[in-house]
Amino acid sequence: MHDPAESHQIGRQMIQLIVTSPDPQTMLSRIARKLGEIFRVDACLIIAGTSPADTRQIQIGFWQAADASELRPDALLLHPVGADVLAGVEPLAISDLQETESDFTVDWLQEALPVRALLKIATHFQGTVNGTIAIGNFQAREWTNSEKELLKIASESVAIAISQAQLQQQAQTSCRYQTLLQNLNQGIARASDIESILNLALTETAKALQVDGGLILMLKYKEPLFKSRSLQSLPKAKAQIVCQYSGDADSPESPSRSSFDLSDSVLCQKAWKNAPQPLAIAEQGELLKMRNPREIPGVFQPEALSAVLMVPLLGSHSGDAEKSVVLGFFVLLHPQPRSWRTDEIELVKWVGTQVSTAIIHDKTLRQVQSLVEERTAQLKWSLEVQAKLSEKMRQQIKELRRLNQLKDEFLATVSDNFKHPLTKMKMAIKMLNIAPDSHQRQRYLEILESECAKEINLVNDLLTLQQLESNQFNFHPQKLDLKDIISELAQSFEQEWEDRGLTLTVDYHRETASKSSPSSPLTLYTDPDSLKRILQELLMNAGKFADPDTIVCLDATEKIKPQGNQILLTLTNLGQGISPEEQEYIFDKFRRVGGDTDGSERGTGLGLALVKSLVEHLNGTIEVSSCSTDNPPTFVTAFTLTLPQFQPQQ
Repeated sequence: MHDPAESHQIGRQMIQLIVTSPDPQTMLSRIARKLGEIFRVDACLIIAGTSPADTRQIQIGFWQAADASELRPDALLLHPVGADVLAGVEPLAISDLQETESDFTVDWLQEALPVRALLKIATHFQGTVNGTIAIGNFQAREWTNSEKELLKIASESVAIAISQAQLQQQAQTSCRYQTLLQNLNQGIARASDIESILNLALTETAKALQVDGGLILMLKYKEPLFKSRSLQSLPKAKAQIVCQYSGDADSPESPSRSSFDLSDSVLCQKAWKNAPQPLAIAEQGELLKMRNPREIPGVFQPEALSAVLMVPLLGSHSGDAEKSVVLGFFVLLHPQPRSWRTDEIELVKWVGTQVSTAIIHDKTLRQVQSLVEERTAQLKWSLEVQAKLSEKMRQQIKELRRLNQLKDEFLATVSDNFKHPLTKMKMAIKMLNIAPDSHQRQRYLEILESECAKEINLVNDLLTLQQLESNQFNFHPQKLDLKDIISELAQSFEQEWEDRGLTLTVDYHRETASKSSPSSPLTLYTDPDSLKRILQELLMNAGKFADPDTIVCLDATEKIKPQGNQILLTLTNLGQGISPEEQEYIFDKFRRVGGDTDGSERGTGLGLALVKSLVEHLNGTIEVSSCSTDNPPTFVTAFTLTLPQFQPQQ
């Protein structure tokens, strides 16, 4: 018989271990050690839980002596048994396993506890088996009745400890569920894209349920979605992995983006037909019994899996889940057998509902954004067109106003330029009729001839400009000696400028490596009449605005350029300057610059406009500059003409 005091002491020690242990695993291991020391055995094993298909519900505490061989308690998780196998009120005592016939329960325990003498009993809490105690020796041993009674008494305290461990396990599970719900709600609220939401939902759910892997599959239908699903008809659809999780990594893996036809996966077909109810498979045998297992894609190979839970993601257009469209599947994978409890399935269904809502919301948002972007693009295009039309209309109105202003200026200028000479001509004709002598008649005839010449020149200038602007002006380019043309013009202007004391100087330069003498001809291939008219107008303009008793300089330079030689003609005078504002429109028609300094009549404003048009038709350019000088205080005005020195074709 056992000592009642010893039994009472064992109970107190067990309670002390239950109270002081920080976690269930430590508590069970400490109790196993205490029992091993009390019974003076080589090893002790405590199994909490009896679930045959869910190893998560089994907790193991074990102890072995320092000189004992290595135990393998995890082997029990590979072949868990049910409560009916472990049931029994009386202890099972075996003195020598080598001389005992094979027994399933004993063989099952021996995989984890390779002993020779075994004493085992089931623990009962509130009339239900909730675990097992097994102690053993590596040598044969006869178990006394006192030891059996003592183990039976100890099992009552161990049953309480196991119940406590299971309660703590349930509390931890509940805590994980609450954490999952909280993290998922916060994550969905914070996430800015659907991919983050899917990764978060899959990762948190897999961690909360302690599974090794998971997938989110999305279905893309090739035909219009069915309003109701028929068990006889399977739609043509492609399944794509959009999110993947592996328990071996700290974070979800990047989606493999692999896809397969729905008809290629028997598992997906069964899950689709089973919707809206989840498809739960607890052990590998169910997978192996499925039709055409070879057709299952790599992620669903039965050889690598034991438990699968597939919850359909539903896109409901009404309140009837039976008529909802299956958007995809929320899949959890586990390599060991496990039973999917009702609370776990309901939890995953709730997560699936949140994921489905997020997917539908994302699709709706994308459609709305696409529509908004399309309407915005159309509106932007319409506004741009309207802005362009408005700008074009504004420019046209501005151009019409400018043309109207030019027309008024043209009419006023032409009218003035025609009217003034005609008035003088009319006056000269009247004076001719009353002139008393031939000397006075001759004077009026000269006035009449001069004003008539002005009228003819004005008409000719207008006709020339019109021909140049309409590309109807005839050019006759030929090889010229620039020195001859300049010399002829210089002589005529020196005579005209003699009364004002103006002097014209001409300089010639060559920027060339040739051995030509300075007196050799400076040839130019261009239209002679146009060139003479350009130089004549520039010289007239320079003489008109030059100060008396100053020098007008004409510089002619031959420049060597890679694209072809050029002739630069620069005409400089000292006198009235040209402001920057006036320089912008100095070459416009009927634009007059400043006032004349010699008291002569103002020009028509066509001279420089004609010069610019002639220069452009000769493929040249003309520029003007005017800057002040301090000694003497006046302005230096320069017109620079650049012409290509074309060579005649041989």
